[in-house]
Amino acid sequence: MEKEITIRSLALNNIRKKPWRTAALIILVALSGAVLFASILLTSSIKGGLAGLQNRIGADLMIVPEGYEAQMESVLLSGEPNYFYLDKSIEAAVRNIQGVAKVTGQFYLTSLSESCCDFPIQIIGFDPATDFIVKSWSRKKIAETGGADELILAGSNINTEKNKVTFFANTHKVSARLAKSGTGMDNVIYTDIATLQKIFDDAKQKGFGFISDGDTKTKASVIFVKLADGAKPDSTAARIKGAVSGVQVIQSGRFVSGLMESISSFLVFLYAGSVLVILITVLTLSIVFSLSINERLREFSILRVLGADAKKLCSIVFAEAAILGTGGAVSGIFVSALIFLPFNYLISQKINMPYASSDALQTAVFAAVTLAVLVAACLVSAVYSAYKISKYSVYDGFRSTAK
Repeated sequence: MEKEITIRSLALNNIRKKPWRTAALIILVALSGAVLFASILLTSSIKGGLAGLQNRIGADLMIVPEGYEAQMESVLLSGEPNYFYLDKSIEAAVRNIQGVAKVTGQFYLTSLSESCCDFPIQIIGFDPATDFIVKSWSRKKIAETGGADELILAGSNINTEKNKVTFFANTHKVSARLAKSGTGMDNVIYTDIATLQKIFDDAKQKGFGFISDGDTKTKASVIFVKLADGAKPDSTAARIKGAVSGVQVIQSGRFVSGLMESISSFLVFLYAGSVLVILITVLTLSIVFSLSINERLREFSILRVLGADAKKLCSIVFAEAAILGTGGAVSGIFVSALIFLPFNYLISQKINMPYASSDALQTAVFAAVTLAVLVAACLVSAVYSAYKISKYSVYDGFRSTAK
C-alpha cells in the first residue's frame, strides 16, 4: 500500500535530508527557548517575591534605630542574621501618637553557633498579644501554643525534623509553619518573647554565645506601625520623629517602590536579552530558509508539475518552520527547566532579591507561552521564503537548476 504524500510528510522528509542543518537550527531555536523561558520564570519569581514582601511586612511604618535602615532591609530581603536595638518604651510612646492604629515590636536574636540549621540563624521574638503581622502568615490557626507553653513558628525554608527544632541541645516543638513569601522572612524562626528569653538563658548557661543582646524586657529591634484609616504616612512619620529621638522611620510603601525601581532595571535587561536572542534567531532562520529555497527550486517545480499550487508550496515551507520551531522550543524549555528549577533556592540566595518560585501551573503556562512565541518566530522567519517560492513558475525552477 502506497504511503500518502502530505504537506507534513514532505516537510519532515526535507528536514531529515539535511541532518546537520536541522540540528544547527534546532540548537539555535532551543537556545532562544531556554533564554526566554528562564527569563519569564525569573521575572515572575522576582515580581512574586516583591508582592510577598509587601504583604509580609504588613505594616505602614517600621521604626528602627537611626542608621540601621540597611540592616533592616537585609533581614527582610535575605533573612541575613542581624541585630540592633532601641528602647522598648518607644512602643508605648508611639501608640499614643495621632494617626497610629496598631503597634507591635519584634526582637532580633542572632546565634553564633549551634541551632536547627548548619549556619547562624535569625531568631525573632514577637508579642502575640499585639502582633498583627506574624500570626496572619501561619499555615494553621494559632489557637494553642507548642510544648511547655512555647510558641515557635518556622519560616518555610527552615528544615524541621518531626516538627521539632533544636536550639543549643534543647529540642522545641514547632507550633506552626509560616506560608512562603519569597523573602528573607522564609529563613527565620519566630518565637514569643518568653520563649526567646528562655532560649537565650539556656544557651548562656551552657556556654553558647550570641552576637546580640538578650535583654528582651527593656529592648526591641524594630517597631511596626499600622496607620489608622485616613492617616498619612508622611505626617505620621514626622510626628513620630518629633516625639522620639534617635530613631529612623521607614515607610513600607516607599521601601517597596524603591526596591521595585532598582529591580526594574534588572528586569529590563532580561527582557532586552530575550528579545535580542529571538531577533537573532528570526534573522538567522530567514537567511537559512532563503538559501534552502534556492537549493530546492527543482523540487518545488516538480511539485508544481504534479499539481501542487503556490499555496501548498507555501504550506510546506511553513510546516518545516513549525516543526523546527516546536522541536527547538521544546528542547530549550526542557533544558532550561532542568537547570533552573532544581536550583531555585540557590538562585534566590545569589541574586539577593525577593524571590517566590512559580508553582507548577504557572510554570506550565510559561512553557506554553514560550513554545507559542518561538513557533510564531519561526513562522515569521519563513514568510519571505514562502513569498519567494510562490512567485516562481515551473519554467523558472527548471531554468534555474539547468544553469
